[in-house]
Amino acid sequence: MFESLLYEVKNGVAIVQINRPEMSNAFSEVTYGEIADAMHQADADASVKAVIITGVGKTFCAGGDVKYFSKIAQSGEGIPEEAVILTGTMVRSVKKISKPVIAAVNGVAAGAGAGLALACDFMVFGEHSSLLPAFTQMAFPGDTNLIYLLQQAIGNYRTTRHVMLNEPITAELATAYGIAYDVVSDGDILSEAVKLAEKFNHAPSLAIAAQKSLMNEFVFSDIEPFNEKEAVYMHEASVSGDHKEAVQAFMEKRKPTFKGM
Repeated sequence: MFESLLYEVKNGVAIVQINRPEMSNAFSEVTYGEIADAMHQADADASVKAVIITGVGKTFCAGGDVKYFSKIAQSGEGIPEEAVILTGTMVRSVKKISKPVIAAVNGVAAGAGAGLALACDFMVFGEHSSLLPAFTQMAFPGDTNLIYLLQQAIGNYRTTRHVMLNEPITAELATAYGIAYDVVSDGDILSEAVKLAEKFNHAPSLAIAAQKSLMNEFVFSDIEPFNEKEAVYMHEASVSGDHKEAVQAFMEKRKPTFKGM
């Protein structure tokens, strides 16, 4: 059914797993669209009352595929704005689905993976789980509405700290910030997320759908134009010398030397 995802419905819960463990569940070029398709499928299924997003193996999602970044850096064409728009389409599919969506954050959710986790209505962390903005290490400003969603969740100054300095939001910090629904043992992340999801089997689904609709209309009303501006800046950054240096440094397993060009 999906190229890069596993999708299963059990006891009213749709479990969506990014299935690229050999790449630490980094997004392929099709994953963004497939997650949006999975959200639409779950929304249309009357038997589904809640959705869980997680990653197969030890990592939630490593974000963008550095091999793809290397290819576009070598081509000199940069990331197409349309590709960045797809990351926003994915995020909006998570926000717009009428059912609660839970991120079972196993291990690290980095870059676009952090954006995906933040788009969910709840996040369940393991003791060693974290969100890592990661974009600055690639000399990128960011996509997946990550800055937008993080600012909504933790405020301006904390967002600036984490995105500019690329400081991880550990499970401990996520609890202090009030964005972790729960922190559990690393081996219990998915099972605890399922317990949370199953609470919605007997919840008033129409009322919850209306709550999500209100949030989307009034709290997240400018999420789409934010993503459109992200696309412009991401394309510009992707043809910069700093990004090429970031990719080269990653491949060579060394720290990049940025020159602001």
